[in-house]
Amino acid sequence: MLVPYELTWIVVEAGGASNETADLLARSKLSTIHLAFDREMPIKWSDRNKLEAEMRIRALREVRDRKLDGIVVFADDSNMLSLELFDEIQKVKWMGAVSLGILVHSGNSDPGAGTERSEDEKENSPVPVQGPACNSSNQLVGWHTFNSLPYSDKSAVFIGDGGTVLPEKMEWAGFVLNSRLVWNEAEGRPDWVRDIESVGVDGEEIESPLALVKDAKFIEPLGNCGRKVMVWWLRVEARSDSKFPPRWIIDPPLEITVPAKRSPWPEVPPELPKLNTNPDHVDKRSSKAGRSSRSRHSSRSRRKRDSRVVNEHVSGVSQSQAQ
Repeated sequence: MLVPYELTWIVVEAGGASNETADLLARSKLSTIHLAFDREMPIKWSDRNKLEAEMRIRALREVRDRKLDGIVVFADDSNMLSLELFDEIQKVKWMGAVSLGILVHSGNSDPGAGTERSEDEKENSPVPVQGPACNSSNQLVGWHTFNSLPYSDKSAVFIGDGGTVLPEKMEWAGFVLNSRLVWNEAEGRPDWVRDIESVGVDGEEIESPLALVKDAKFIEPLGNCGRKVMVWWLRVEARSDSKFPPRWIIDPPLEITVPAKRSPWPEVPPELPKLNTNPDHVDKRSSKAGRSSRSRHSSRSRRKRDSRVVNEHVSGVSQSQAQ
């Protein structure tokens, strides 16, 4: 993990907590809290966004119950967060907002399936940024929102239907908050914050994190008052009819498309080619080696005979002297 701060990862899993996800979190070596959410993830984008908001409220209530102390960042696999963001959010007193860059794309994996945009649409395309808007005095005066009108008849309805995937009016990833904001009892907690227990009850739809406050003017703009983009939004989803990964398992197994007998790799390693040798060269080397061996043998025999002659001569001399 590249974040240079102590981090607790809260994961809310739709459809119940699975052992596969628990194993993945355990291998991350991070401090984690794995929460189960009994409802299944819907296949319509509108229903999915509503359910994801409820899952985040579930996580905030866990923060309240455990009295976790720190800054809460809303992140998922649709966001890319700058490391600079984690330095910037240390300035937050209660609740802050950052600018979020929007990367709009087709929900179809086929790049040719997307709709073409006219030249007028390209020229009049708004800046793809969502976040706080400030005046010359760096005071919050409103919000930059994504203009979805050019995509009104092209937006995706179902996951994987090939339409353009659009962000919510205000994405959760563009907000951070002090965890004490959701505590039941916190010293100095402002009165412009709603009780987390009352959020999303009695059929209330939670469209954005602004549902957590009674008055949004107290939200603190970050990143040079929203002028610096610190988060990028890119919604990447598998098709709703995708067979992988249902609970991290391929079931049924994938079919074999290329039988082994048609494999381009050889089943038996080829024989190595034999080296061509010159018979004359081999004979000469053998003859030379034979002469060398006999020569060495003759030298050893000659030295042995000379040694015996010397010994006999010395022996004879000794005997003569003795006489």
